[in-house]
Amino acid sequence: MAELRTPASADLLRKYSLTEYAMYQRDQELEVIFKSEKPEIIAGFLKNKRLWPDFWEFAHPGEVDVPADKPEIFRWTRD
Repeated sequence: MAELRTPASADLLRKYSLTEYAMYQRDQELEVIFKSEKPEIIAGFLKNKRLWPDFWEFAHPGEVDVPADKPEIFRWTRD
């Protein structure tokens, strides 16, 4: 989590044209929601090991902005 809060990570999120990147967690269940105005960048973003490790699973495009059952642990939005 500390690494996500660095300027280098913020620059990387901007590089991928994301507009928002947020993490929510309850116990061991983690949910990551990210947004972009350019949907075509998502495949490249999912290959970035710093922000999307191999052991995470991309389940499906989300339908909600905030999971009702998990508290927010990190949020980045484009300035």
